[in-house]
Amino acid sequence: MTASRDVQESMFPDLVPARPQGWIMPSVFTGTNADLIKAIAPMYLTGSVLDVTYGDGKWWDKYKPDPFTCHDLHKLDGVDFRNLPEDDNSIDTVCFDAPYVPQGGTGSTAGMAFRERFGLTEESTPWWETKELIELGLTQCARVTRRWVVTKCADFVSGGKFHVGHRWMLDAGTACGLGDAWDIIIHHTGSGPGGHNIFEPLRARRHHSYLIVFTK
Repeated sequence: MTASRDVQESMFPDLVPARPQGWIMPSVFTGTNADLIKAIAPMYLTGSVLDVTYGDGKWWDKYKPDPFTCHDLHKLDGVDFRNLPEDDNSIDTVCFDAPYVPQGGTGSTAGMAFRERFGLTEESTPWWETKELIELGLTQCARVTRRWVVTKCADFVSGGKFHVGHRWMLDAGTACGLGDAWDIIIHHTGSGPGGHNIFEPLRARRHHSYLIVFTK
């Protein structure tokens, strides 16, 4: 697989140069996580790939790289993304579906599943613990990768406060030595959470997440 585009050769190269043609990955993408992963594969998933938060493996329903390694603390092999067994600079691309505060907050049914997935057993898990998990996980991803770190994140509201989750991720990348993001794709994920219990809207409805790519 390659990220190179097709080239339309010129019949008169001295007068008209050859031109690239074909699809380019857009900065705003609509579809499932699996659709998104398949779309970015030619650019960022061309060598060895490690998924440190595999879960049910939904990211890889439409494309799975080779060679591919995966870990998950609760659903796979018991490996904690805060303490990866891989050597430094040993994987071309490390994928990190980072912890987040789900729609409805930590007290909802989605929140209970979230806490179970990431080992947060207390219902009152504060948002700053989620932030710390992101920072520790990204630090390990940065250590293991030799080229790319691909991660997902989202902004959210918890306890009436708006948290800029993608800024957390960008700051964590700087702190662990990855520097500024190489690429950011806005992932449009549908209409967003329902508004049946919102009588007075205070903010725009969130219906997107971010795929952020760092390079080492």
